Amino acid sequence: MAYGFVLGVPLAASRMKTPQASKHLVTTHLSAIIQGAVHLGLAFAVGFADLATGWAVAAAWLIVAGSGFEIGGGTINWLSGTDDQFAEKSLGFRFNSLVGPPAIIGIVIVGLGVVRAI
Repeated sequence: MAYGFVLGVPLAASRMKTPQASKHLVTTHLSAIIQGAVHLGLAFAVGFADLATGWAVAAAWLIVAGSGFEIGGGTINWLSGTDDQFAEKSLGFRFNSLVGPPAIIGIVIVGLGVVRAI
């Protein structure tokens, strides 16, 4: 969440100069803030879940890794001036393509722990 708010500074500076900022900067700014809120919710869910400590820690790291790939990819696309990450297959695109597996596995672990606790 803090990274998202920090990105608000270059976003505001960009908007002071032109009416439109980089789509990658805007997306990464919002994504980081939203993911921070999701992480707070997941922290509550992990506390509620019936998981061994090792599983809870592994799930948390997987989810954080997925989020790191997401905001890392967006940041790379913004800083490198990428226009269309899909067409260009940019480095940021490659980072973003790594988001799914760790995030999904981590969320499944937490979800199963919550179901066990119910």
